[in-house]
Amino acid sequence: MHVRKMSRATLVERLPGWIVQALLVTAIAWLVIRGVANFNANLKALGVSAGFGFLHSQAGFQIAQSLIPFGPASSYWTAIVVATQNTLLVIVLAGAVSTLIALVVAFGRLAPPGLVRGASAAYVEVFRNIPVLLQILFWYASAIALLPPVSDSLQFGGALLNNRGLFLPFGSAPHVEGFDVAGGIAILPELMALTLGLSIYNSAFLAEIFRAGILSVPRGQVEAAATVGLAGWRAALLITLPQALRVALPAAGGQYQILAKSSALAAAIGYPDIMQIIGGTIASQTSQVLEAMTLVVVLYAAINLAIALAVGLANRRLLRREGRAMRVRPSFPTALK
Repeated sequence: MHVRKMSRATLVERLPGWIVQALLVTAIAWLVIRGVANFNANLKALGVSAGFGFLHSQAGFQIAQSLIPFGPASSYWTAIVVATQNTLLVIVLAGAVSTLIALVVAFGRLAPPGLVRGASAAYVEVFRNIPVLLQILFWYASAIALLPPVSDSLQFGGALLNNRGLFLPFGSAPHVEGFDVAGGIAILPELMALTLGLSIYNSAFLAEIFRAGILSVPRGQVEAAATVGLAGWRAALLITLPQALRVALPAAGGQYQILAKSSALAAAIGYPDIMQIIGGTIASQTSQVLEAMTLVVVLYAAINLAIALAVGLANRRLLRREGRAMRVRPSFPTALK
């Protein structure tokens, strides 16, 4: 086997780069070693053990909202599951609401000049320039200040609404007992405020993404739909929107990931999500902050990777469907035979 020797000129040219890379790897390795040594020394000084063995211990606290049974006797692991479910609930609700609002605003911005177009443009310009945390705090303060107390709860069919939240009938109908509400499923004011804040803020950006996708659809497609009797919302739903999604979906996926990461602001209003329960309560009770924050990072990374995977699969499905439509669509010479 013939080994080609490197020329002196090539060696002189590449040697500085190799030296810099070696120094960089050495520096990173030194920082990691020093960090691990300091971490172990601090653990010994504090008398704290490392690892995730605490996950099977009793949590000893209550969580205001839980989609599965949870109490002080439950384990930290169950608390992590509850916090993750609460975070996913916010992301799903805010994602669905922001998508619906964005589609309405996107089509509104493309309406003929008038009130609808002006209101849609004002919506985008106002709400995308207000920080999302400020919007969440505003809606939380509004929910607490404007909703009536428990004794004066508003009733809508079998549901009750007050400053403790929205109580929906499930199993048994919600009813007032003293200073509290018993029965039903409670949607906390924190959940309502967080969903509204995230939905309104992200819908302003999604509206522009969807509008760009709608503008990418050739006008001839809409005109062809009109010739077969499709017009208005039917043409928008059946013709324009499917083609617009193919263009808008990748950018929209990035915005949904921003929404998911922004849900960590729930800790600012006390909503029991991943950040508030794991990064706050569990970290402070167990004194194992590094392990708790590692779980927070891993969970948020997993959620965002799942969103990226779902968007990628949906985009490939749209492309395959469009490819099949192009294959079965006859060409003009064939159609004229």
